[in-house]
Amino acid sequence: MGKSIIIGSMNIQNKYRIPSYDGLDATGNDNAEILQSFLKDYNVDAVGTQELVRKFVDRLKVALEPEYRIYGDFRYGNTEFVKKVNFFDKYNETVSIITKHNVIKSQTTTMPWFPKDIKDVIRGLKVKSIRPRIVTTAIIDIPNFGKINFINTHLEHRLNIIQIRQLNYLQNMIKKSKYPVILTGDFNMDIESPRFKGFIYNLLELGYKRVPNAHKTYKYQKNKLPIDHIFIPKDWNIEEVEVVQDKYLEHFSDHYPILVRVSK
Repeated sequence: MGKSIIIGSMNIQNKYRIPSYDGLDATGNDNAEILQSFLKDYNVDAVGTQELVRKFVDRLKVALEPEYRIYGDFRYGNTEFVKKVNFFDKYNETVSIITKHNVIKSQTTTMPWFPKDIKDVIRGLKVKSIRPRIVTTAIIDIPNFGKINFINTHLEHRLNIIQIRQLNYLQNMIKKSKYPVILTGDFNMDIESPRFKGFIYNLLELGYKRVPNAHKTYKYQKNKLPIDHIFIPKDWNIEEVEVVQDKYLEHFSDHYPILVRVSK
């Protein structure tokens, strides 16, 4: 059995939507420093993040580099116009990948996100759910593992038909990948969802398994099942899985990070 690595998925929670938010948690601690401590304390090799906005990215680059680097573009781009328009800026999230290893190439693309049916358009507008959804990929060269295609995303959370189209998009990405895939993200679906069950089965057919976890990752999830998930090649060994609930993360986000130690 070779050397193990620790990978994870972590919804940061976009608190910059709140006008008074200054980058501190409820106890006055700096969120960039909290994330830095988390990555170092758990010796994380690579983590997929969600809801990371420009102001947080700028601060994280200072806090994390050069040990860790951040990869991923924004859903609305990063032009001066976007920065100046408050709506775009506060919802201009990335699904960034943070890693300590060498990244050969990274790319962010837009997934299907706009309803084709006028009824779903109206419904989406009512629940404020029509926004671009993106996926970031990074080819990471990890010692003892080789080149890995790390894919990270954050799926639609209200419109079922959009979720299905996005799951199909991810499935096709994985099918075409030249390298073994690690898939992380906030899927906004738990394992009881028929759509997600079908996705799990289809990925198994492609050679990938969901990292088993029965603990909730969204703090307010009523059925106590996770909506944040990690998929890895099915021939990799899972040594340990943890949904992290450390006290210093209590006010960091409305999600708990999920970590898995794997070897091959």
